[in-house]
Amino acid sequence: MLIRTFHTKAAAIAALLFSFCMVLAPPARADIIEVEGSTSCPGSLGGGLCNGSSPFLLSALLLTLETPGSTGSGTQKYVVTNNLGSSYTISLGSTGQNNTGIANNGQCQVNGGAASFFNSCSITDNTGQTTSLGGPQINNMVFPITIKFTGPSATGATVDLGFVSMQGSSDVANFGGPGGSSVPEPSSLLLFGTAIAGLALRARQTAGGK
Repeated sequence: MLIRTFHTKAAAIAALLFSFCMVLAPPARADIIEVEGSTSCPGSLGGGLCNGSSPFLLSALLLTLETPGSTGSGTQKYVVTNNLGSSYTISLGSTGQNNTGIANNGQCQVNGGAASFFNSCSITDNTGQTTSLGGPQINNMVFPITIKFTGPSATGATVDLGFVSMQGSSDVANFGGPGGSSVPEPSSLLLFGTAIAGLALRARQTAGGK
């Protein structure tokens, strides 16, 4: 009888300790950028938000998401019609976990009905770490990150674009595709500057020759 009572008390204490640890443990999160089968409009922010009763044009949505902190922590999904072509790239900045600018892990995914339109995705973080569809997550993913989605039937496809289990507030730094914003590469800026300087010198020489 004493042994049974002891085991019962030990089990109760173990259950109590387990519950206590679960309360103290922070919720596990993984920054996931995905496309998945579209939901019906108007939807909801966590399940697929629409532009009123219609999908967002992807280019217009990404311009809106350039506003700092426009994508909050947790999960936000948007119903979009892809008008950026068979391949598009998003650069995403984030405050990360505990405002460190780092997520403890990150992935890209193509889920559900979106798999009939998209066949690949990739992420490259600010330190050069990479992952792709079906690959291992990036541990200690450093923002900003570059995400690319590609698919032979992606143009004109309507899907959900999701930012899932995000650990901080995020915004789209820039994106590539028709009508998209972009940040010139340093080499492009250098060439542009050299051309301007050359034109200015030529103009000065011409004026001096007169």
